[in-house]
Amino acid sequence: MKNKLNFPVFSIACLSVLFFVSGELSAQTEKNASYTINSLQDGDVPAVSARIAAMYGGDVQVVERYVQAAINLESRIGVSAPVVLSIAIHESSFKSELFEHAGNPFRIKAGKPWVGPTYSKWEGGEEIKYRVYGSPEEAILDFGNFVKSRTWYLDVLDCPIDDSRCVIDGLKKTDAEPGYSMNPNWDEAIMEIIQKVGLQSLVTR
Repeated sequence: MKNKLNFPVFSIACLSVLFFVSGELSAQTEKNASYTINSLQDGDVPAVSARIAAMYGGDVQVVERYVQAAINLESRIGVSAPVVLSIAIHESSFKSELFEHAGNPFRIKAGKPWVGPTYSKWEGGEEIKYRVYGSPEEAILDFGNFVKSRTWYLDVLDCPIDDSRCVIDGLKKTDAEPGYSMNPNWDEAIMEIIQKVGLQSLVTR
């Protein structure tokens, strides 16, 4: 009779220990998963996307797709998300006519070797053809290919992924090299956007 009474007590004690250990392992697994899977702090992407949309008048859901794509693809294209997004903001604000009709936030023209669809605009008394993209991923990957295909931008790819100033200096116009923009103050405008919008929080860590 005594043994029968002790058996339930022993079982309950064992189950308690099992639940405790299981809970500890589950919490530890969840903690490790959040550290390894999330390269950014929770809320960074939605918060930055909302800030861009509010400051420049774009659609927040559209902006968030580009923000996430820029983060996902930065190691593949060799240019950090803050630089990619600041250039897109500067060139289109994610709401320009070209962006709305062509999905082209970077104002990349449809010169050789582009064989994809194009969108034409009259600018400065002439017809200019621009590249048309079907998704944020396509636009960002082509931006990376554009940078890699210009020999005068090759030094950009030597920059640390988190050094925005190095990348922007590599893209700006100099006496010896053509730049992404003819505007002599382009580099400072891009850096100002990074700082004003707080894009530094998108640097992977």
